[in-house]
Amino acid sequence: MSDWDDADVDRAPICPFCGVTALPAETANVLEPSFVCENPDCDAYGDQV
Repeated sequence: MSDWDDADVDRAPICPFCGVTALPAETANVLEPSFVCENPDCDAYGDQV
């Protein structure tokens, strides 16, 4: 395995409805932001993921 496979990487969640990566709802200086779906074509648009 490579170092990349072993790395503990925190990634943004993926919307379960459309499969698009969610974006942070708060500003970048928040330690543990909530994420929302930003896909305007998704039924969960604007909802927390």
